[in-house]
Amino acid sequence: MKRTALLIALGIALSAGVAGTASGQALKMNLPFILGGSPNIGAEFTLSQQFTVNADVLWMPYMFKKKEEVLRVLQTSLDFRWYVSPKYYYTNKMFDGFYVGPYAMWGQFNIGFATHDDPNDNRRWRGWAVSAGASVGYKFYLSRRFRLDVNVGIGYAHLQYNVYQLGGEFADYPLAIKDTKWWIGPTKFGVHLVYNLFR
Repeated sequence: MKRTALLIALGIALSAGVAGTASGQALKMNLPFILGGSPNIGAEFTLSQQFTVNADVLWMPYMFKKKEEVLRVLQTSLDFRWYVSPKYYYTNKMFDGFYVGPYAMWGQFNIGFATHDDPNDNRRWRGWAVSAGASVGYKFYLSRRFRLDVNVGIGYAHLQYNVYQLGGEFADYPLAIKDTKWWIGPTKFGVHLVYNLFR
């Protein structure tokens, strides 16, 4: 928990430092997650002509007491964007149009659902994950202040986790320790409603 708080504080400090030198900023939220009831927020800062940095935080805080099911995820991401042919830059100091760039993600998760009739067969996975790759996207102009930002990222994801029994008297005793999985493919997707902050 202390490591999580430290990373969040470091991310806030980094974002504040970037914001101090940026010529334009925007706030955003990922609409599919908002509609699903998962709070999230993002920010994009203009670094120079055609270049921006984007940061996102997602939090799923759900716990269901009836069957001791849990869906808790904290995810952060940072990506750099190069706008190939930026539009509207000189009117709001933020870019629109097509962009590409690298990204990195980090997160913690605690997930378990009652998928079997026998409670002893249900499992919970608790651990962390990292991912890195390349993202592409397009930011559509909606109005003077609002944009729609659609993007997808493809890269490598690595997960490490402990496996527990879901609920019961042995729920806190791991059945497996430091299991790992990896994945190459889509790891990032967003449909963001963007609000431009003018300076």
